[in-house]
Amino acid sequence: MTAHQIQPPLAQPTIVTEASAADLIAQDYAVIPGRVLGSVLGVYDTAAENDAEWQSFAACWDRLTQDTYMGDNGRYRYRRYGRFEYRAEDDSLHLLPHQPYMQPLSVNSLNGGFQRYFDPLEQTFVASPILERLLLTMARIYAAADGYESNWCIRLHPYRITGSNGVPGKPTPEGLHRDGVTYIASMMVARRNIAGGTTRLTTNDGETLASVMLTDAMDMVLSDDERTMHEVSEIYALDNERPSYRDVLVIAFERMEAFD
Repeated sequence: MTAHQIQPPLAQPTIVTEASAADLIAQDYAVIPGRVLGSVLGVYDTAAENDAEWQSFAACWDRLTQDTYMGDNGRYRYRRYGRFEYRAEDDSLHLLPHQPYMQPLSVNSLNGGFQRYFDPLEQTFVASPILERLLLTMARIYAAADGYESNWCIRLHPYRITGSNGVPGKPTPEGLHRDGVTYIASMMVARRNIAGGTTRLTTNDGETLASVMLTDAMDMVLSDDERTMHEVSEIYALDNERPSYRDVLVIAFERMEAFD
């Protein structure tokens, strides 16, 4: 940061945690604007080249690899996959061994029911201070919402969905669904040259709770995956002569044992 730049005040993590937890309790979902989450995590300007941590983190999406398991034969999704364990007793994160990803058909009728072998998370991504701060912040939000601490298995899905040449990209090709975990969240990393991509949250009966457009870097929506379902509308290129994509990080928290 150059000498003439003034660093904005850091948002109070406790206030953000309590507000997000209160929303999860009251309505089963919470939305955190990117400027607020960024301030909590120490990311002040995601568009600035001198924010080296964010630039390094966001560049990982340029190196995602194509998802070849799409039941609709789509070639519009790029991703990687990995898991962490969060241990409440010492507020720590531990990368777990890489393994294939599998969902039951009951939660993913398009791509569920078999093991999918995605490339592992890059070391640059795994070692990012932004990722560590983000996951620890989320663990505190969920503990506040639950009223107790838990150990968590955290599944990380960085996605790039492309939409070009008149072919839409489908962020949720399986349609309205749940992920079969405890809490699910999606954080915007970048939107480039696209229209669409609205997240719709519903009750288990399909009644709409909210429609949320993640537009800015670090905009995030969190929801109780046991009490809600979600889907994201298709994306389309605004200009087919330029790259068009939607980069997000989907983060699934699955509760392990709880602590009183």
